[in-house]
Amino acid sequence: MEKLSPQVRIFALVAALALVGGLLFVYTSGRGSVAEGELAAPPASPAVAKPAKAPAVHKTTAVKPKAPVKAAPKKVVPKIPPTGFPLAVDRALARHKVVVVSLVVPGSHVDELAAGEAKAGAKLGGAGYLALNVLNERVAHAVLAKLDGLKEPSLLVLKRSGEVALALEGFVDRETVAQAAANAAP
Repeated sequence: MEKLSPQVRIFALVAALALVGGLLFVYTSGRGSVAEGELAAPPASPAVAKPAKAPAVHKTTAVKPKAPVKAAPKKVVPKIPPTGFPLAVDRALARHKVVVVSLVVPGSHVDELAAGEAKAGAKLGGAGYLALNVLNERVAHAVLAKLDGLKEPSLLVLKRSGEVALALEGFVDRETVAQAAANAAP
């Protein structure tokens, strides 16, 4: 059996996703919304008599003033300027002070193992984790433009400012990733 080129694989994946999306659209568009009147309870049957209301009795009781309810403080996410990396990286940096970015080719067994190690190392080092598909042209161009001539790394450790704290090539074990993430933390 011949191996399929990455372009053919990507085309097949996109075609499959488009088919699933189309089927989902057709399935969900056939259903109408519920009108307001349909949610009301059905009328009582004529054979069931409603009980008569008892006369209202007014009691006077002292009302205690309630303490004002304090709203929970909102989590403040710092606004950071765009880093030049793909938007997913900027979002991850908004949530974490340090982010480990694994550059992977989907379907590559070695890349999947390296990404698993990077994810475990990021967790050990208290950093965020993100895997970027380098077969996506926009992602690849953004990463290469940001790295300014560095060799093609397989793993990046980024600070919140978007600065590359460390770029590593090849397979990197979880302990090395954890140490790199801890060193990059402010």
